[in-house]
This record gives sequence, structure tokens and C-alpha cells, in this order.
Amino acid sequence: MTALLNGPLSRDILKLASPVFFGTLSQTIFYAVDTAMLGRVGVEALAAAGIGWFVVWVFGSSLMAIEVGAQSLVARRFGEGDWEACGGLLDNTLAFAVISGFLFSVAGYLFAPAIFPYLSDDIKVVEYGIDYLKYSFLSIFFFLVIASFRGFFDGLGQTHLFMKVAIVMNISNIVFDYVLIFGKFGFPRLEVKGAAIASLISSFIGAAYFFGISFSNRFVRRFRYLSRYQFNPAILNSIMRLALPAMIRVFFTMAGLTTFLWIVGRIGNVELAASNILMTLSSFTFLAGYGFAVAAATMVSQNLGKGNAEIAESYGWETVKLGLLCMGFLGALFILFPGIILEIFTDQKTVIETGKNVLILFGIIQFFDAINLILSHALQGAGYTKWVMKAEGFVVWFLFLPAAYILSLVFGFGLYGAWLSMFAYTLIIGVTMLWKFKEGKWKEIEM
Repeated sequence: MTALLNGPLSRDILKLASPVFFGTLSQTIFYAVDTAMLGRVGVEALAAAGIGWFVVWVFGSSLMAIEVGAQSLVARRFGEGDWEACGGLLDNTLAFAVISGFLFSVAGYLFAPAIFPYLSDDIKVVEYGIDYLKYSFLSIFFFLVIASFRGFFDGLGQTHLFMKVAIVMNISNIVFDYVLIFGKFGFPRLEVKGAAIASLISSFIGAAYFFGISFSNRFVRRFRYLSRYQFNPAILNSIMRLALPAMIRVFFTMAGLTTFLWIVGRIGNVELAASNILMTLSSFTFLAGYGFAVAAATMVSQNLGKGNAEIAESYGWETVKLGLLCMGFLGALFILFPGIILEIFTDQKTVIETGKNVLILFGIIQFFDAINLILSHALQGAGYTKWVMKAEGFVVWFLFLPAAYILSLVFGFGLYGAWLSMFAYTLIIGVTMLWKFKEGKWKEIEM
């Protein structure tokens, strides 16, 4: 594979992908530390935060897909050399972030006491969870602001800026977690509520830091954003035409994975425990591949803006090669050492034995997942967000989930049947994205 790589193209891709990797890595480290701290509070605290985080993430990540539309359009306008249009895109993306973020955060804060009792029967978990949900919903406002800036700067190819913001934000989150969860340095011991407030404070710090970075003279002089702000419904509409399908895609994909875990939970607790480990491993493989996905979207869109459709396609294929190398390496480790890897996460022999063969299948999945992750983002960067949404929505809800239910519960293949359907899903969607990208009609889209 390395012999097939194009040196100059690979260097450009790695320059964009590496900061995304380290920024996302800092987020992964934060979640691990956050979980470890709450684990010292108690099982109920950990359960409440886990449930609460997932609820906020399902809705929050859907809204934050606004960055897909922003990144695609900014990259295209940047490729065309239209600096002022790039600035106008940031202005109007921020308008969406501020308005929708305010409404969503306030509504979430007010309705949290009514929502969480439906998520758990444990009184203590509900008590913890309401506080966690209230303050976590408030964080969405600042995360949307961060997503707006990220979409803009990623579209320019300045992916290192979000890396800086992510590292500062996650370090501050860990510090405030320690102080507020355990009540250090004279602060009250707030436990789960403290974790949510720490996230709120750190998201504010992240948004403020991005604002500070954005006022660098080299950016303001060139793109003229914020200083002469003008809301333009036509610009916002162009962003939403691309972003809305991405938002719907994220929401229904997350809902699909939740449904998949519900199906696995009906098989048995051991099977659910093994699947949770695999989902944790998938966060690491996603971490490895997401930087390449962002790089693919940026390079494809920028070169389409320059009128270099063939170069855009070359960047797409080169990114797939790099992604296959990276995610494929992790997949090979899962195939070769399933037992050793599972033992890192649990000492329960039944879980290890149950998960071994499934982890081997999961390793094979990584090769197709790399193709799907990277080429779906490349197509979105070209403006094919609606097509990607329809393709993934159809495969998830009409093929993957019905197959998971039938194979595991009706035909009795259990956990292996459920994950066999996951394999079929990644194979089908990966081949579909491969076919669509190779077809080349995305080169003709005007944005």
C-alpha cells in the first residue's frame, strides 16, 4: 500500500489530518478521565452521566453538523478565491449557532426534569441525571459556536486551530472536573452536577478562545467577518441546504446505533457487555479515521472551487489509501489478538469468550468502515450531503437493523448474528460510497 502512495498528496492530507487526530484524541482522553472521576463517586453517578451524555450528544451532535455545510461552502469559496464570501459564511453560521443554540439550551434546561425520569427507574440515577442533563444542555450553546468556527477554519485548511482549542478546552475540563466533582480548593462537592458544570465552563472557554483566534489580523483583514456583519437569509439557506441532510444523517445514525444496542441487550447482558467494549474500540478507530475524513472533504471542495476536479478526485483516492492503512492496521490487531485486547477491558471470562470471534469480525469491518467514513465526507465536501443522508438512512433502517433483529433473535444466531449484520452494513455502505465517488457526478455540483 505504501508503494502506491503519492508523496505530495499524502503530505498535504497528513498536514490537515494530524491536527484533527490530536484534537479528537484530547477529547477521548477527557472522556476517559471524566468517567474515571465519576466512577469514584459511585455506580449511580456513572450511570446518570452516561445516559445524560448520550441524550445530549444525540441532539447536540445533530445540530453541530452545521459545520459540514459551513466547511464545504467555505472550502469551495476559498478555492474560488472569494475571501469575502468565506467571511459571510462564518457570520451566518454563527447566527444559526447563537439562535438555535440559545433555544435548544434553554428548552433542554427547562425540560430536563421531565425527560430523565423516562430514562431510568433508579431514583438516585434520576436525581443525579436531572442535574447533569440541565447543565449539559446549556453547554450546547457554546459547542455550536465552536462548531461554527471549526467548519470555517477547517474549510480554509487551518485544522490546527481547532486542535489548539480542543486541547485547551479539555485540559480546563479535567481541572474543573477535579475541583467541582470532589469539592477541592474550597469549592463545594457537586459530584455529577459538578461534572456537567465543568463541561459548561470549559465549553465557554473553548468558544472564547476560538473568538480570540478568529480576531488574528491575518484572518480579519482577508475575510472581513464579524467586523461588518450582515445577516443574509440566502447565505444561511445555502448553508442549511448542505447542513440539514448531514444533521438528519447524524441523528438517525446515532438513533440506529442505539436501537442496535437495544437489540443486543435483548440477547443477554454478557452479549451487551461485549458489544459495549466493541463500541469503545470503535471510538478509537473513528479517532484514527476522522482526521482523514475532514482532510478529504476540505481538499475535494477546495480543488473543485479551483476548477481542478481531477486533482480533487486524486485527493479523495489518496485519502482512502491512508485511511485504509491506518484503520486497517487497527483492524489487523483486532483479528490477530482478540483475546488480549478484550482482556484490557474486562477480566470476565464469559465476556472475553463471547466477544473473541465477534472482535475478529469487527477487525474486518474496519476496512470497509474506512472507505465509508472517508468517501462519505468527501462526497459531502463536494455537496452531496442529501444523497449521503438517503443512502445511509436506507441502509441503516431498512437493511442493517432488520437484519440484526432477524439474525440474532429470530434465527437465534445471537451476538454473532447481530454483528454479522453490522459487517453487512459497513460492506454495503462502503461499496455504495465507493461506487458513487468513482461515478464522478459529484464533480459537476455547483454550490
